[in-house]
Amino acid sequence: MNKAKKITLKILITLIFAFILYYIFLPALNIKSEGFWLFVVGVYVFGLVIFNIFESSKSPNIKKTSNLTKGSNISLLLLSAVIIIFILIKIIDSPLIRAKSYSKLIEKDITQHSFDDYEATIGNVPLLDKDSAMKIANRKLGGLQDVISQYEINDTEQITVRGVPARVAALNHASFFKWISNRKTGTPGFIKVDMNSQEADLIRVDGGMNYTKSDYFFRNIDRYLRIKYPTKIFWESTLELDEDENPYWLTAIIDKKIGLFGGEEVIGAVLVNIVTGEHTKYDLDEIPEWVDNVYGSSLLLDQYDSYGTYQKGYINSLIGQKGVKRTTEGYNYIPQGDDNWIYTGVTSVGKDESNIAFVLMNKRTKETYEYPISGAEEFSAMESAEGAVQHLGYISTFPLLLKIENQPTYLVSLKDSGGLVKLYGMVNVEKYQLVATASSIAETLSEYKKLLRESGTVLASSDSISISGTIEDIRTATMDGNSVYFIKLIDDKTYYLLEILDNPAVSLVNIGDKIKLDVEESSNDIINAKLR
Repeated sequence: MNKAKKITLKILITLIFAFILYYIFLPALNIKSEGFWLFVVGVYVFGLVIFNIFESSKSPNIKKTSNLTKGSNISLLLLSAVIIIFILIKIIDSPLIRAKSYSKLIEKDITQHSFDDYEATIGNVPLLDKDSAMKIANRKLGGLQDVISQYEINDTEQITVRGVPARVAALNHASFFKWISNRKTGTPGFIKVDMNSQEADLIRVDGGMNYTKSDYFFRNIDRYLRIKYPTKIFWESTLELDEDENPYWLTAIIDKKIGLFGGEEVIGAVLVNIVTGEHTKYDLDEIPEWVDNVYGSSLLLDQYDSYGTYQKGYINSLIGQKGVKRTTEGYNYIPQGDDNWIYTGVTSVGKDESNIAFVLMNKRTKETYEYPISGAEEFSAMESAEGAVQHLGYISTFPLLLKIENQPTYLVSLKDSGGLVKLYGMVNVEKYQLVATASSIAETLSEYKKLLRESGTVLASSDSISISGTIEDIRTATMDGNSVYFIKLIDDKTYYLLEILDNPAVSLVNIGDKIKLDVEESSNDIINAKLR
């Protein structure tokens, strides 16, 4: 074989290897992508090996061998230089050198808020965690005889559908051979789990879901996006539903804001119609409002941790640790309006048993609300809830933070060994020994309020107005073991209900006395009230 043919063959083999490597790992052709550098180095090393194999197969020649050795040394030096440069850039772009820059990635998006402004109440929060939702989705799939043998579920994504928290899971081809059988029609749809009602439905999609994570070739969503956008650095694709519950893949576009490799930040997104493959790239301020998960949860948490850790420099984060704070190990999701927010606690480094604040982070806009509330950290609350039902051996989910009677309160679900929710628990953040558990949310809330009263906590009336008048009638009764008073004022047909635990002075009033009350706004004949 002449020299030209050998060179052509070596180049051809290297190009085939490069294609296979690119096809499998799909690196962005972007100098800011670490995967691109690793791809180039991998192809370069393979090319060196192929070159040496061909050259060493020649008949021995001292002069040629010397030239080969010299050429190999130069190639290895070049490779070493590239690796050293890569490592140096990584160090220069790391928090070790650029701590201040990392602390500012999310700083402008953080605002301080009073707990009085906190909006999460018991009316619309997810009552399941991810694992429980996954079990419900798989149980639903198992009951569908026409799809159970062909498809499977690998993951779920939490979204907000018309203000209601839900988890959605795309059906995936169960194996290569089952993909071959169904590749023309795609998968039939996705499963949606209502996180409040705990019901699951298979939503069948007209035309089939053709672009999925389980496709083996060019309709694999990751490969499809890479071919369409070869230079873009992508975050993981997640399932989203538009206002008509049509499915789309959402994939955030990432840029590096600190040097070449540091400070990942979302700069836009691509939406892909799962049925047709139609795709649209959006700048950050153009993304439709029905999209929930523009920012990855780990990205937001990492940015907040960098903000809390590196404000006073890298050395301070290791020695002294003045003012250093970070998020707790777990997190959960809370819907606010049509948006999906991450909830997690914030703790001082070295003081792991208590939180100093809580944060909500909007996964669409990156808005971050910080609430400076001290209290038990989430895992202490989980242990308290588990301890209350220790004889049952139930396991607590990671809590959600609610506002109940103006009290910061953890809500947890308690699961059996099979992962099914059996009980609910409420734990007071500031007094985590106050734990109420019951089989329904309503019962748990009632028990929790009773504990608050017994502890001397004054319960708040929501949407209350002030009234005054002269007492015309007083009646008493016992409810749930507690004395209550029904008071009617002159020229007022309503009876106002006052619980003696919250209003001990009510036992001293008489017909004809003038009183002032805070009452709930209602048109009922009996309305809850409190003495002013």
